[in-house]
Amino acid sequence: MSDPTPSRRLVGDDVLADPLVRELLDARLVAVLATFDLEVAIHAVPMWYAAAEDAIVLATSSRSRKIRNLERDPRATLVLHDSRPGFEVCGASIAGTVEIVPVAGAPPLVELVHRRYVTAEGAADPAAAAFLASDDVALRFRPASALTWDERESDAAVALRRPGGGVPLVPTEPRA
Repeated sequence: MSDPTPSRRLVGDDVLADPLVRELLDARLVAVLATFDLEVAIHAVPMWYAAAEDAIVLATSSRSRKIRNLERDPRATLVLHDSRPGFEVCGASIAGTVEIVPVAGAPPLVELVHRRYVTAEGAADPAAAAFLASDDVALRFRPASALTWDERESDAAVALRRPGGGVPLVPTEPRA
């Protein structure tokens, strides 16, 4: 029997230089951003993201709860993960601080994030364009530390990749 692969702790510049973190940043996934809520609870929301220089960029509305939370406390955690059936999982929980890039400086960063997830044709649709326009500020997340995990090559993952080993995850279907 093999134990789970231990998490790895990364600090400072090692976070964005780590091969697993780079792999997750380069993948088109959905991250979860967690901020401190007014009620001293955690407010966690799924978000699109893009890597940019020494930071991770996210796009959002200046009217969102996360902005109010970050104005009070710039600390946040960003979780990047790629989860598959069984033990076919890897990810990073990245702690850091967030700079709110105001409306005046945000458009190039917001565009960087949107272009990773939406085609030019999709962005031209009036309903999609109106929704995307609500992202009027950018968040520049600067990592301070991270914990990473990677079970993709564990004995358990290998065993569950065999036919009949793992139960497939069921994605939701877009509504017509």
